Order: sequence, then structure tokens, then C-alpha cells
Amino acid sequence: MHDDLAFVEQVHRDLSDVQWPEPQEIRARARRRSRRTVALATVAVLAAVTGPAYALTGGTSAAPDAALPVSTQGPARADIPLDSLLAVTEVPVKNPVQLGDAGLGEVVRLDPTLQRCGDDRGVPAVPAYSRYSRSQTLLSSTKDGGAPARVELSQDIYRVDPLVSTRLFTHLRVLLDACPEWYVAERTLVAGETTPNESRHAWETAASNFAGDESILVRYVPFAPAGPATTERALQRSSPVGMTVMVRVGDLLTVLEPNPDLGLHDADLEALGRVAARRLCPAANPAC
Repeated sequence: MHDDLAFVEQVHRDLSDVQWPEPQEIRARARRRSRRTVALATVAVLAAVTGPAYALTGGTSAAPDAALPVSTQGPARADIPLDSLLAVTEVPVKNPVQLGDAGLGEVVRLDPTLQRCGDDRGVPAVPAYSRYSRSQTLLSSTKDGGAPARVELSQDIYRVDPLVSTRLFTHLRVLLDACPEWYVAERTLVAGETTPNESRHAWETAASNFAGDESILVRYVPFAPAGPATTERALQRSSPVGMTVMVRVGDLLTVLEPNPDLGLHDADLEALGRVAARRLCPAANPAC
């Protein structure tokens, strides 16, 4: 009996030492996983049943933790209406399949690779949570009713405290200043042999202050070694340039990530950012 009690006490001590994530972080991780899973499953069902179609959902997650940054001014608008998203006719994608989601207490996501560079350069992450969020993903459709080929554009909208949005834009500019380029040395397994490998990442501000109260267009260029692993290899651009549009109107913040293969130029993305800003205006606090 004494041994049983000792065992129970040891288990209790061990459990007390476990560092559990905060509730909002657990919810954020779960929602990110479920969003990807549900999106893929929904695409398969839409392709099988309706072919090219629209499937914009409006479910919500659990309520955010009381510790999240929530304004005490009592904003006039709370939830984010569907009309705040870009309309499919405003995006250069023909007959897209449209998927969507809405939630509470979502983490505002920036470029994770850029943040890794920031960590390496001594720029700590700035975690931020939204009161409400709404998102959509546009996928290309196929003529034969098969599964959509690729993601053409993703859009996230967050309703955040004004101080949070200001801090996020400041943090993004600090990251871009600290990380004009970033070299990553690693070892990869090729044909059963470990080979040294180096990649280069580069970011720059392509445009700013072109829409809404604040806006920025970020260009991301990845580079990788070219040539056989046994020879001296120069770093060359390894994939299409990635572009991210970030626009704030009042307490609403939207992040647009188009597929590089859409071939949108800087001017096209600035124009798309202005359209997105107009969409945010009626639901923003204050409205415009």
C-alpha cells in the first residue's frame, strides 16, 4: 500500500512539472490542422459532386481566452461579414473553387521563414491574436470535373486591436530590415549519402502605403544550389518569386498570398490591395 501511494505521489509531481501550451495556442494549432484537412476533403467532395463550385463556410471556433488583447472601447462591428472578402470576380482566376472559414482568437500569421531569419538575427517574434477572423482559398477548377489543380490565392482577414496591428506592421518592417538575405547551411541526403547544401532567401519591400491606412507589398526570392552535388555550385533562383500583400483599414487587417504562377506584377498586386481595402471599409472600426 505504501508503494502505491508513493507511485501516485511521483506521478502527481511529474505532471506538475509539465509545461502545457496556453489554451489559445492549442486552439490555433488545432484550427490550422483542421483547416488544411477540411479544405482537402471539401475539394475532393466538390470535385466529385459538383465540379467547379463555391463552398464558402462560416463556422467558428471556441471563444478566445480572456487574456487575449481585446479593446475596451466597444467597437460597433464585431464579426467579419462575407462581403469583406474579395469577390471571385475581382481575382484573375477563371471559375475558381472557393473555400472559406471563420473563427475567433486566431493567430495572425506572417511569413514563417522570414521569422526564422529574424530569430537568427535577434528579432524576437511578436505573437498576436485576433478577435475575429475570416479567410478564403481560391483553387483552380478543371474542365472534366476532376480535383482542382492548385491554390491560386489565399486571403485572411483579422479584426485586431489597433495597437496590435501597428505593432505587427512595425515588426514586419524590422524583420525586412534585418533580413534582406539569409543563408541557410544544412546537410541533405542524396542517393544514400549526406551532402552539404546551402540555400539563400531574400526579401524586400516592393511597395508600401498604396492602400488603406497602412499597406505593404513584400517580395520573397528563394535561391538554391545549381549543378551536380560533386561540383562547385552557384546559388540560383529556385522557384517563382513569392509576393504577399498586407493591408490595414481601421481595426481590420488582411493578408493576400497569390500563386506566383498567376503572373501578377507589382502594379496588379497594388491594385488588388486597393480593392481589398475598399472591401474592408464598411466593416472596419471606424468605417470609411
